[in-house]
Amino acid sequence: MTSRRGQGLACVCVWGALMAASRLSAQTSPEPAENVEAREEYFWGQRAYPFSARPYEAMLRARQAMSMRASAARSVMALGSAGSAASVWRPIGPVGVFDSDGGFYSSGPQLDAGRVTGIAPSATGGPLIIATASGGVWRSAVSGASWTPLTDTQCALTTGAVSRDPVNPNIVYAGTGEYNVNSFGCGILRSTDGGSTWTLTGATSFRVQGGGSAGFAAIYVDPVGAGTVSSTVLLAASNLGVYRSPDGGATWSSVLSGATASVIAHPTKAGVRFAGNSDNFTPSQRGVYRSTDGGSTWSALPIFPTVVATSVGRIELAVSPAAPDRIHALVASRTNNRVLGLFVWDDAKAQWESQPVAGLYTGASRADFGPQSWYNFAIAIDPRDAKRVYVAGVRAYRSIDGGATFRPMAMEIHCDWHSIVIDPRNPDILYAGTDGGVFVSADAGDTWTSRNAGLAIAQYYPGVSVAPDGARVLGGSQDNGSHEYTGSSIWNGYLGGDGGYTIINYNKPDVVYGEAQWSSAGAYIYQRDGRGVYSFRGGGIVPSDRGAFIPPFIIDPNTPTTLYFATQRLYRTRDEGRTWIPISGDLTRGSGQIRTIAAAKSDTLTVYVGTSDGQVQVTRDGGVTFTNVSTGLPNRVITRVAVDPADATHALATVSGFGTGHVWETTNAGTTWKDIAGTRLIDAPANAVSFVPGAGIMVGTDVGVFQTADGGATWDGGPAGLPNVIVQDLVYAPATKLVVVGTYGRGMFAFNVGADVAVLRGDVSADGKVDAFDALLIQQAITGVLPQGLPVMPRGDANCNGFIEAADVLLVLRAAVGLPTGAACVNTVR
Repeated sequence: MTSRRGQGLACVCVWGALMAASRLSAQTSPEPAENVEAREEYFWGQRAYPFSARPYEAMLRARQAMSMRASAARSVMALGSAGSAASVWRPIGPVGVFDSDGGFYSSGPQLDAGRVTGIAPSATGGPLIIATASGGVWRSAVSGASWTPLTDTQCALTTGAVSRDPVNPNIVYAGTGEYNVNSFGCGILRSTDGGSTWTLTGATSFRVQGGGSAGFAAIYVDPVGAGTVSSTVLLAASNLGVYRSPDGGATWSSVLSGATASVIAHPTKAGVRFAGNSDNFTPSQRGVYRSTDGGSTWSALPIFPTVVATSVGRIELAVSPAAPDRIHALVASRTNNRVLGLFVWDDAKAQWESQPVAGLYTGASRADFGPQSWYNFAIAIDPRDAKRVYVAGVRAYRSIDGGATFRPMAMEIHCDWHSIVIDPRNPDILYAGTDGGVFVSADAGDTWTSRNAGLAIAQYYPGVSVAPDGARVLGGSQDNGSHEYTGSSIWNGYLGGDGGYTIINYNKPDVVYGEAQWSSAGAYIYQRDGRGVYSFRGGGIVPSDRGAFIPPFIIDPNTPTTLYFATQRLYRTRDEGRTWIPISGDLTRGSGQIRTIAAAKSDTLTVYVGTSDGQVQVTRDGGVTFTNVSTGLPNRVITRVAVDPADATHALATVSGFGTGHVWETTNAGTTWKDIAGTRLIDAPANAVSFVPGAGIMVGTDVGVFQTADGGATWDGGPAGLPNVIVQDLVYAPATKLVVVGTYGRGMFAFNVGADVAVLRGDVSADGKVDAFDALLIQQAITGVLPQGLPVMPRGDANCNGFIEAADVLLVLRAAVGLPTGAACVNTVR
């Protein structure tokens, strides 16, 4: 893999729409810088421990096992009463996140969504199709105004590239496995009906050393023979180089070894293709390669001028039909992950020339091109004017003189660019795929518009929280900050960075907490009070501690002013985070971090912790002493401990990794543990667990949710409706019998255990009538300022579609004055 010595810029989504001014004034410490390497190690280290090799192959086997289970007829466990039909998971969003930081790193006041890795517009004006980091492939029939997920049931939702046949755009190719990041794909998906159905190809062709499938950065479909089964397809893959299929993806063969991020065609010379190779192991093989036979064989071009091969990192290529012999290579430095240079190969003269690229770095943290080219790096050239060159890394730039000088572009949208695509029918239309979603420019890059409404691809970490009445849900997401749900499918952001654990004060649900990722500056914790004022709450936690990338952070279930936070030791505050005191020494084996904290509801003195190196420790005296109760547990990362609300000695622990049981139970405060899952569950990392009255025990895993009603003797897949996505967290709100899961790539889902209680739709105030005051309350819920203790769901859902939206306001107003409301459920008991 490419060297990753440079730490990326802070690319974050910050501050909810209504809280921006107070948040800015209250901030007392800088937001932690984005560190993609630390983020990736947090993800993979948890799944690999105690081994060093990343378990790509084991991940693939787990997904295959889940696919086999899902395809078989399964009995759905009764929820609420024996024999009753289970409810299904319903998506609660976000289908867009509204942040208002002025577009500094996010896209406020436009919507963000999550990481988009590839974009494929139609050459004939059909739907727009995109690839997302871990949310699969999506289609928009109206150029991004609304979206439909296409691969929710496929073998993997991690997607690195997407492309369409140039003759028949209904033929779509999607590469599962993201280039250089979390590459646990399963092959190439091919669709002949615009993404409605898929066939997996190359499932055994793209194996990399150490197991698993390659990640894909580009897919090129040759126009010659396109639209037929004999079409030629070329793939650019991390750690595998270039693969070629002569039969529309039915079979694949390796034609160039190494690591490639791009493959393009000469616009006028038949059969001439180019590929950039940043071979990770053999410096002499790095550079640009040329093929004259449609990609069957390749020859290396001379190395770039004044460049040594050892310094060459990722290479992105582009060419314009306006100057077909000028092949542009944007080359990254393997040393610092910045731009090494922009070089142009003159195919007629067979020589390289170097472009000055003046202005590519401004020295400003906001506009710096950035030092993470292995992660985000892109180039495109106007097909009418070869002097108009677009390049992007953390930020995007545009040149109108062929690369001699550059000026910043698109400062108003989310940073971290993975794709720049020019519309094949109108070169003034540009598409951008960034960590914030998909964006479009209709004026060659002068202005940009979000196309994220309806795109549910947020990647949530552990730390989801739900208000007792279910009216508010919080979660921290990858590179898009922390988000707040109050009924609307479009959520508000309220804190920046890689959002971490969240907390809702159960006595005052309008008082909330959030954190960003751990950094060298230590804990980044803020409280937002009922007035919307933010206060830093990380003081006293020692920055030199060993904190997990997403440190655990919880509220005491009995005293809401008491909070717990953990590094390698456990901290406690009794004054809402104003002062923190460590109440333990190192609770790990000596080099790990605490990954989970669980405080007992039935005993205020009992607190459990689980660590990244297989330890569970418990205090029964409020932190005076801790007892190691790890005997009997496997040496794997302890991802979650859950305590029975009625019995402090009864707890569950989930473990990550492979080759062990993943759900363990103690009935004596950890003196002994019992594996209650065994081989009855798929061998896959378990990430969260909860006691759920009416359903038994529910577990969130890398392959979905499972539940048992008989203490683990049998396990079931539970309610239907979840995509094939990693479940990072699972939370149960007893007062409303609501279960919420946070997924890593498809947002959040919820369901109610047992039968729903019928309510008068539109009557948010619960006063027995639908009036204008109810419409006002719905409007307040949409903007995130619903009065404390007044849940808007399901009463405010006046059209019974599962969300709170502007249409509900209008329906309630019409019902209040006696106007027709059509078939809407407003003013009826549902």
